[in-house]
Amino acid sequence: MEKLKVISAKQLAVSMGVSISTAERYLKDVKQEYQIKIVCLDHINQYFKISAKN
Repeated sequence: MEKLKVISAKQLAVSMGVSISTAERYLKDVKQEYQIKIVCLDHINQYFKISAKN
């Protein structure tokens, strides 16, 4: 269920260590790439090819 968590620009900025404006651009890019309106944590992981495996 955590993969379906909606992520905000502020949350993304804090977790990635970037500015909020940069995080907003990342969210915009993800929305365009996947043609979606709401970005979930799983979309971020796929876009940046982050493996959540332990």
